[in-house]
Amino acid sequence: MVLVDSTFDNPEDVPLVWIEGWAKDMFVASKKKLKADILIFDESNGDGVFKARNKATKKWGMYQSLGENDLTTLIPAKYDSIRFFGYNSKYTAVYNKGKVGMHLSYWSYNENTKLSVPCIYEDYKNFDADGVLKLAMKKDGKWGWVNWLTGKEESEFKYETLDDLPYPYYKQAIWIED
Repeated sequence: MVLVDSTFDNPEDVPLVWIEGWAKDMFVASKKKLKADILIFDESNGDGVFKARNKATKKWGMYQSLGENDLTTLIPAKYDSIRFFGYNSKYTAVYNKGKVGMHLSYWSYNENTKLSVPCIYEDYKNFDADGVLKLAMKKDGKWGWVNWLTGKEESEFKYETLDDLPYPYYKQAIWIED
C-alpha cells in the first residue's frame, strides 16, 4: 500500500502518514480517484477526513470518505496548505503564496461552503468575545478584525499587536442567510 509517492530526495522529507487499518482500502481508492501523491489522515477525528495533494498541481484539498466509493469534497484542491477543522469549527485556515484565508466548513454550510476570507492576510488569531467567535487578522504588519463568515473587514488595520485591538463590537453572524 502506497499513500505517499516515493519522490523525495531525503528520508526526512517524507511526511509521516498514520492510517487506521479500517481505512486502508478507502485511502488507496481515494488516492487514485483524486490523482494525489500524498494523503494525510486527520488523526484527531476518526471520521474519514483527510487532506490530499494533487500530484500535478501540488495543491491541497480536504475530503471525507467513509467507504471506497464514498468521497465528499470539503475543500477543493486549490491551496498550498490547509489546516484541519477543529471540533465543531465553522471554518479553517487555508494558505496560498504565504498568505492565509478562511474556508467555511462543509458540515455547517453544505453547498454554501466557500473561501469566505481571501488569502491576503499574514496571520490570524481566533478570539472568544463573550461566547461569540471573532477573528483577528494581520495585514501589512497590522492587526484588525475580519468577519469570518463574509470576509468583511470590521475595523481598520492599524494595531501593532493583538493586545492593542479594541473590543470587537461588530455583529458576527454564524449562519448564511437565504
